[in-house]
Amino acid sequence: MSKQIAVLIGSASKTSFNHLAVKHLQKIAPASLQLNVIEIGDLPLYDRDLDSQDIPQYTRVREAVEKADAVIWVSPEHNGGMSAMIKNAIDVVSRPSGESKWIGKPLGLMSVNASGSARSTDALRVLASANHINMPVLPFAANIGGIFAGAFNEQGELVSEAAQNTLKGFINAYAEFVERF
Repeated sequence: MSKQIAVLIGSASKTSFNHLAVKHLQKIAPASLQLNVIEIGDLPLYDRDLDSQDIPQYTRVREAVEKADAVIWVSPEHNGGMSAMIKNAIDVVSRPSGESKWIGKPLGLMSVNASGSARSTDALRVLASANHINMPVLPFAANIGGIFAGAFNEQGELVSEAAQNTLKGFINAYAEFVERF
């Protein structure tokens, strides 16, 4: 039986390279993993005053993460860090206090950006160790750069051999990591 992996992508752009990379990841993932993209673009900004209210988007995302065996956070790099969208989703799922759905779930990190920088995944790694999150993290992230240099073709397929190899190594290592939990 496949492990259910909640994939949260910190971009709602219709032309998101991060979404395209996740589609490639879904195609090459080992049979032991089922990658399920969880929509987070419709989440209202986290506000603890809303914890006592029934916010359907909060409930939907929290329940999807709770049911998952493991998680992958995917974020473009925005001004040297993670996107506000992924940070908001992390906050929503870690609350209300004492009810975090993240705790103990194996985490993989990925970013597709122009430079291939690890700044967004490094920032996410720091968050994963926070008290209300506390997730074991795969020791390396999949950081794909050169998105404007032809990494994807006009059909949205990943054509960069280096990027394909990075994602293949990442998803295989992540599958082994998830099996340990």
